[in-house]
Amino acid sequence: MLALAAPGTAVADSIDGNFPTADEVGGEVFPRGVQAGDRFPTDWDIYDANGNKTDVSKLIKGKRTVLAFFISAVPVSVDELTKLQNAFTGKGDTQLLFVNSDQVGGKLLGVDPIQETARTVRVIKREENIKHPMFVAPNDALSPTGLSNKLGFRGLPTVFVIDKNGKVEKVYVGPQDWSDTKV
Repeated sequence: MLALAAPGTAVADSIDGNFPTADEVGGEVFPRGVQAGDRFPTDWDIYDANGNKTDVSKLIKGKRTVLAFFISAVPVSVDELTKLQNAFTGKGDTQLLFVNSDQVGGKLLGVDPIQETARTVRVIKREENIKHPMFVAPNDALSPTGLSNKLGFRGLPTVFVIDKNGKVEKVYVGPQDWSDTKV
């Protein structure tokens, strides 16, 4: 369905497959997103690797956290998981959590997209020998209220380093050389 804002001007939405307009995302093509110094938002849906809904605030509360968002359909994004695991395993008080922020085409297959994406996460965990917890966070990248717009993803992987009080220390976008990180 195509909505009109003014005669001849189309308004984008996730139903018609068009990207949101600048006005729909707060007047910017790319909203500011979460930055270092911001409180990390926890008011979004997240599911564990079995497809059970959980609470992101409980996952990160009181723990320094490296929260890595990835997309399962992009090999470089999946490869980042192993690099992060190698860099952060045994880093004392820092926990590492991986979040798949895409959805496998469950609707096309006629199955629950959360359950299908959770299945994909379990396959990646096994095939990549991932030891850290993995999650699913539904994201409608075409929606102004989608997770990627809420958090300000500019690409995946996107990694947030969050202190034990819930404030963002650093944000990394894209593949990184984690072997020499000071995080």
